[in-house]
Amino acid sequence: MKFALKWLLAFLLLISLDVFMEAYVFEWLNWNGTTKNDWFFMLWWILVFAWGGYGMRHILKK
Repeated sequence: MKFALKWLLAFLLLISLDVFMEAYVFEWLNWNGTTKNDWFFMLWWILVFAWGGYGMRHILKK
């Protein structure tokens, strides 16, 4: 149970990072609606899938 809580909090941190980047950083750089932020979204989705796979693997082991 302790692992699941830590895993979920880190997942929420990933989502918070995405919201912050989209709401503030990309607006400040005028990157919203352009292809300049594609690298961030590819990296973000890789991290989300890796984190999800890590959690699933850990849960299935137990």
